[in-house]
Amino acid sequence: MSALPESVSYEAFVALHTQPLAPWKSALEEVRARHALPPGEFRRFPLGKNAVFALADVAVKLVPPLWSGDARREAAALRLVRGRLSLPTPEVVASGELGAWRYVVTARLPGRPLREVWWDLPGAERARLAEEQAALLREVHAVQLDPAAAAELHFDWPGLLLVQGLELPRELRAPPVLREGAAAFLEGVFRAGPGFARPHALLHGDLNFLNLLCEERDGRVTLTALIDWSDARLGPPTHDLISPAVNQFRRDPAARRAWSAALGLTPDDVREATARALLYYPDEWAGLLADLGAQGARDWPEVGAVLFGLT
Repeated sequence: MSALPESVSYEAFVALHTQPLAPWKSALEEVRARHALPPGEFRRFPLGKNAVFALADVAVKLVPPLWSGDARREAAALRLVRGRLSLPTPEVVASGELGAWRYVVTARLPGRPLREVWWDLPGAERARLAEEQAALLREVHAVQLDPAAAAELHFDWPGLLLVQGLELPRELRAPPVLREGAAAFLEGVFRAGPGFARPHALLHGDLNFLNLLCEERDGRVTLTALIDWSDARLGPPTHDLISPAVNQFRRDPAARRAWSAALGLTPDDVREATARALLYYPDEWAGLLADLGAQGARDWPEVGAVLFGLT
């Protein structure tokens, strides 16, 4: 049996995540033996929420008990989208359990993370790729789900919103005028228009330049694959706006506006996405506002207009 701890807190997993190959070796060897994976040395990928390792032409992801649902949803999403998007997605080779932990083995795809070349590209090229990224996001949201897939990809959004709402007063780091207006803004989003009650679609959850692979072809950078579906779930499409806006486009206003225009975002989209970003990244707003050049914003709609490329 693997030596992975049966119970691990978030803090303990963060500490474990920083460790090199040795603590993971017995679990990886068990996965190799179960599924006749190729010989060779495992190599750790440094990034990612979970612990991910490369082995020849496959990747092995070890998922701790606190995120066990992510592994099930990732495998379900990858099987659902295979061959249905304009970019390749990883094929599921195997999945299973190691005690309270879960794992997913996927085939590796060619290319390097778009993030590695993003800032070396001219602005016009970044804008072009941002538009392609927006089109891919629309493709993901348009994937049709059968009842079985919908059940596999279900997620407790009301529970998450409750937890985030309770944590917000303690964790929010923003200028006083924005802190004081946060509760009223969230209540307005909740009560006005579709609020948080929009029809759900398939979400990737993290469709940004970390999870897009690319290659140079005919003298320009070309997207080659969409990877890492560990945050995939069924949910409101506006949730998929916050990771690209916060993690990719915050220092890139031209690409941000190109991405937003290609998506055709409505005022309702931006209002809801701003509320979700407020709840999801409460302790990052000082840095976010600085990167956006929006330190003087007087309210959350003004913040959202900048964050989601309307201004």
